[in-house]
Amino acid sequence: MDKILDDYLEKTDKYLRPMQAGERVDIIKEIKSQMFQPEAEKHLTPAQITERLGSPKELAKPILAALLQKTTPSAFESCP
Repeated sequence: MDKILDDYLEKTDKYLRPMQAGERVDIIKEIKSQMFQPEAEKHLTPAQITERLGSPKELAKPILAALLQKTTPSAFESCP
């Protein structure tokens, strides 16, 4: 794999560290598959692929937000 794509995945993995390792691995695999489809279909460069995905931090934010919503009980759940 290209160094640019490897670096991108390593940074993304770093931002996803609050997640369990198994979940993180699955998400990184999914991101990898998304990276290679556009590259093969449209002959995009690694830099173009990472540009389309956005920064690793921005990519990780909604994933972590979804995890937080799943694991944090709502204030209403504790009401009788």
